[in-house]
Amino acid sequence: MNPQSLLESGREHLHRQVGRLARSLQSIRSLDADLLENETSYLVVVDAPGVRAADLDIRYVDGRISISSDRSLRESVGFTRHYVGRTRSLSGSITLPDDAVVDPEAAEARLSRLGTVNITLPKDSPADRPDSAVGEEIPIDD
Repeated sequence: MNPQSLLESGREHLHRQVGRLARSLQSIRSLDADLLENETSYLVVVDAPGVRAADLDIRYVDGRISISSDRSLRESVGFTRHYVGRTRSLSGSITLPDDAVVDPEAAEARLSRLGTVNITLPKDSPADRPDSAVGEEIPIDD
C-alpha cells in the first residue's frame, strides 16, 4: 500500500467516524423548540429540518407536546455520500407551564417550507376541560 492510498483510507475512516459521532449526538439531543403565549393560545415552534408532514407524529401528552419524525435523507444526484452525519430519527418534547389549561382537540400544526413546525394550542377554562387528554394526536397541515 503506497502512502497516498494509506492517506485516502485514513481520510475515509475519519469521515465515517465523524458521521457516526454527529448522528449519535443528534439522536440524544432534543429538537430545538420555543414556547410562546398570548391571551388566547400557546404557540410551540419546533425546528424539524428535512421532514415531511406525513412523517411527523405530534401529540399532547400530560401537559406537554411530544413531536417525532423518521425523516428520509434524499440522495443528491451526481454526488457520492462519504458519510451520513444527520440522524434519520428526530424527537423532542416541550412542557407547557404548570398552570396551562388547553384544548388539545382544537390544536393545529403547520409545517413551513423551511422545516419549522408551528403548533397552536388554544387556551381553555378549567371548568370546560374534560379529564386529561392523554396521547391526543395533533393533526398537521402542510
